[in-house]
Amino acid sequence: MHEALTLDPVVPRLKPFADLGESGRRELIRHARMVELKPGQKVYAREEYRHLLFLLKGRMVLAHGDKAHTVEDDEPAALEPLFAPHDYRTHAVAARPSTLVRFDRNVYETQLNCVGDAMEVGEVDLTAQEGELLATLFHKAQTGELALPQLPDVALHLQEAIDDPDIEFRRVTEIVERDPSTAARLLSVANSPAMGSRREITRLGDAIARLGLERTRQLVLALAAQQVFIDRQSPHRTLMEQLWRQSTRISAIAFVLADESGAADRQRALLAGLLHRVGALPILGEIASREERPDAVEVEHVIQRLESMTGELVAQQWGLASDIIAAIRDSGGPEQPDAAPLTDIVRIARNACLRDASEVERARAIPLENLQAIRRLGFTLDENGELAAVEKARPKIEALMQELA
Repeated sequence: MHEALTLDPVVPRLKPFADLGESGRRELIRHARMVELKPGQKVYAREEYRHLLFLLKGRMVLAHGDKAHTVEDDEPAALEPLFAPHDYRTHAVAARPSTLVRFDRNVYETQLNCVGDAMEVGEVDLTAQEGELLATLFHKAQTGELALPQLPDVALHLQEAIDDPDIEFRRVTEIVERDPSTAARLLSVANSPAMGSRREITRLGDAIARLGLERTRQLVLALAAQQVFIDRQSPHRTLMEQLWRQSTRISAIAFVLADESGAADRQRALLAGLLHRVGALPILGEIASREERPDAVEVEHVIQRLESMTGELVAQQWGLASDIIAAIRDSGGPEQPDAAPLTDIVRIARNACLRDASEVERARAIPLENLQAIRRLGFTLDENGELAAVEKARPKIEALMQELA
């Protein structure tokens, strides 16, 4: 009761909670906990990933690598969480006796979803088994022990080669020729109606020249992603195939949205949409290695909790561009006002895919009209509340899905 009385006037001033209603704030306070620190005591971002931590009283020194700065209780910085989202390396030290308040991130995101500000439906409390699995996955991700999916050789070598600004088409052709199935797919795409040419190409070098180096890289990565997702030996094969099918639809919608808005390169949007749930793969791999495996519902809960972090790790290992990494990491969490256009496009595509998949309840819980990204990119909704750009481009979306599949 003491904590509730103390926090009632505080919570509305904290910036992340400004848009919450009275009931949402009460729920936050109900689950909040005070933390008293003596000078020299530390808190670590990697241990607070389930919480939003604020300084109520005192002074904290935040350290990240060789950089440090202080936060005082009467400064504007105290209205923001001590640790930024996806920050797993910073730690804070009490410079004098200090009081922190710890808010449950799950409760916050659930309440945020109730006012339509988040992409995903609110997460639920974890069981003891889920909590243990979550902690293990998080620890392995932070220590580098989590087994991440590897790119097939052709994609890995092509990534490295195209980073050379002086790379020649001949060198790219030599790399792709080592993988006959990839070479055949590139020829097929180069000869597709979408390329707008009636002259049939039979040589791989000509196909790469028609596609261009950047699109060739994107297509090779897309083919590599399909190989990674479709693991015939995995006990989670059905779920992985479902994720892949969903990703191809979101990818096609993202392509159309980027093309319509001009806000992002459409090929990058295609790839970001295709890989936006790649973070699920190392999680499923870890679960498959266990003797005691959680059921499908528990698996999905853990994926929702961690896939943004593991997705970022995979994307970094694969050498993807920073805007694609950001879209993988951020497109499924609460909206950020300064989100990059590519992240916004993938977020909108994920939401639109709910309607295509006839997930009525989830779609109803997240109206398109509530997405700030819609307004930022200038999209319009029809009389049914659907995206006009998507409805107009149905044939193109289906054709792209066939190409990706």
